[in-house]
Amino acid sequence: MQQVYLIDGCRSPIGRGHPEKGILKDIRADELCLQVLNALIDRTNLDIDKIDDFYLGCVGQHLEQGKNLARLILLLGRFPNSIPGATINRLCASSLTALQMATDSIKSGTNNQMLVGGVEHLGHVAMTASLGYHQNLLKGYNIQWTNMGLTAEKLAEDFKIGLDTQNKFSICSNNKYFDAVESGFVDKERVIILSPNGDEIKEDQEPRFSSPELLDTLKTVFKENGTITAANSSGISDGACMALIGNTSTLNHYNEAPLAEICDTVTIGLNPERMGLGPVIAIHKLLDRAGLSLDDIDLFEINEAFAVQVLACQKELTIPDSKLNIHGGAVALGHPLGMSGLRIAVTLAHSMKERKSEYGIASLCVGHGQGVAMLLKGIV
Repeated sequence: MQQVYLIDGCRSPIGRGHPEKGILKDIRADELCLQVLNALIDRTNLDIDKIDDFYLGCVGQHLEQGKNLARLILLLGRFPNSIPGATINRLCASSLTALQMATDSIKSGTNNQMLVGGVEHLGHVAMTASLGYHQNLLKGYNIQWTNMGLTAEKLAEDFKIGLDTQNKFSICSNNKYFDAVESGFVDKERVIILSPNGDEIKEDQEPRFSSPELLDTLKTVFKENGTITAANSSGISDGACMALIGNTSTLNHYNEAPLAEICDTVTIGLNPERMGLGPVIAIHKLLDRAGLSLDDIDLFEINEAFAVQVLACQKELTIPDSKLNIHGGAVALGHPLGMSGLRIAVTLAHSMKERKSEYGIASLCVGHGQGVAMLLKGIV
């Protein structure tokens, strides 16, 4: 099988998914993707004619994100007509699954070099747009598992993780993010986006400094006398991420060494009431397949859908704080659904290169009871 490398990846600033207050409110999802894709091409000096295919993760595939957005972005950018595109939905893990599928196609020899992306513009395409669950789906369950907040509250009860602990995690995630900005790390993955009037959008909108005293005043969102607040869960957000992957033969076209090798990915299902534990099962399965132990992994990126969800996974996996989401996560940045999977893989790859790490794992819990985990290997 071919070896596959994440050659480079970058993302837009992440904005609030608010139709009036979001920093990306005046930019369509396809336009946003095209700007990030062009930035990736500039960063890598990519010869677009050598691209075999483009896989894009997106959850809300209607309105401006509908009708196979991947192919439409290519047409909008006037890229060669010969490049096909496919849009993939695995909810929060959509773009990580897109990366997995692209990787597998290269490993098999079907393709040599591919673009992968992820996008969600929740300010324009609401999470609940065009949604209609079957009435029988919720029968036989103790909670309404289609409400992700209630599944998080269940974890808080099961693992006895209180509001104070969750709020401390939120503060820590934001502080890690600001440290990453100060060190210059964030600028390795974030690119500048131009608004329609030519203004530069450079900064992420969601992160903020806070204090336990302030967070204690916030009301719970999903359950009376619960623990989940707006501050200790990921925000509804807008953003896009793009990456270039290829086999060994393609590396000769680039001056820079790749960020990481993409080794393996697993996807699992579990009771949707406990969807937040998806990373636990997926990571154990991934390690078993790779013949590795938790101690062999230098860095973990676990998507922060909710503080309590990451804390529960950390407890079950016994991951040290020093290895987990070292530059902050979605509790600080926000969670543009279709973008987040690729975003954490790109963040992990840049982090591994920075620290000269040998192994890293990117993982997400997924709505409706799934989990995905991907193993990256550093370039020595």
